[in-house]
Amino acid sequence: MDAIRRIKNEDAILSIDFLAGFTVFILSLIMVLSLVPGFLAGIQSENIDYDAVAYRTSVILVEDPGAPENPSWNLMGPYGMEHKADIQRLGLAVSKETPNILSREKVNKFFNLIPNFTFTAEDYRDKVIFGELMYLYNISLSTGGDVYYAEGGDTVPTFQYGYMRRLVKVKEPSVAAINFTSYASGYYAGNLDANETSVSEDFAVHIPYDVLINRSVNPAYRIDPQSERLTIDLTGMLPYLNTTGDIASMTFTGMELSKQLDDGSMIVIPGLNPYENDTYSLKVDGVPVPAIGAAESVDDGSMITMELYPPLPFSNEITSSLDLNFSFSYTFSNNMTPHRYLSGIHPYDYNPANVIQPQLVDGVMEVAVW
Repeated sequence: MDAIRRIKNEDAILSIDFLAGFTVFILSLIMVLSLVPGFLAGIQSENIDYDAVAYRTSVILVEDPGAPENPSWNLMGPYGMEHKADIQRLGLAVSKETPNILSREKVNKFFNLIPNFTFTAEDYRDKVIFGELMYLYNISLSTGGDVYYAEGGDTVPTFQYGYMRRLVKVKEPSVAAINFTSYASGYYAGNLDANETSVSEDFAVHIPYDVLINRSVNPAYRIDPQSERLTIDLTGMLPYLNTTGDIASMTFTGMELSKQLDDGSMIVIPGLNPYENDTYSLKVDGVPVPAIGAAESVDDGSMITMELYPPLPFSNEITSSLDLNFSFSYTFSNNMTPHRYLSGIHPYDYNPANVIQPQLVDGVMEVAVW
């Protein structure tokens, strides 16, 4: 009897051990099975995530003006790196009201076309791609005959990547292309008595902020001195004046900026540095010259180019205006003909006869992320 009881007790112990072990096994199996779908879900949705990231990146680039917006991010340290950390988002749109229309100034800065300013791969990941993963990317913009690539981009793989292609317009800034030979004789000319042999006079380009910063004009076509460069090209100066051959020499002697006060008077803006800086670039026949103290001979084919970089001086004062005064000196042959020199004021405004208005150029933005 004792032997029989001993066998039954041992059977009972084995049954309890078996149940305990089996229970632990089942619980472990349930835990493992509950984790597996999470792993599989991440693997199965990888392609969808890449497509979503590529789409989101393209939306930021072509539909968003970026942040900060006022002042625009592309104005934060135009030629220096000190404010780059303050840029939060690298949208390229002209404004929220103009999706798919890109600002040329933002495009130039985004694709590192501006001297002394460079975005890195880390900047693009932090300010346009976003996300916790270390994404690889290839971002390009084709416009006209040019193709620009974002710094640090990689070759697109043959599989497992997200892709988005967007048709865009790039807003090219305005230009006052002043070819004097296209104007009637005397329109931009002053007269000097025949017995005089020399004179120094200015020709001015007037930039009226109250006219340009007009909120009724669509931002896609607005001339905006607060966010876009303004360019003035002067050509045909000597042929326009020297119809009688009495000009012995014509010399470009420099340029000054002046601001109009409320009473209508003008004051000179001091402190212009030679050559080009973060405010302007002044060139004669493509060669930088100083704004003060220039002495460049003007011949039949000479071109003077002045670029003003945004934001233009005092452009936040929308009721004020800016004058660019181009100075010339002349010597004349002493004959009986009244001598002519450049004179007058050319308005930089929305009249197509005065300024080539902003143009929208076709482009293709392509974004690949993996």
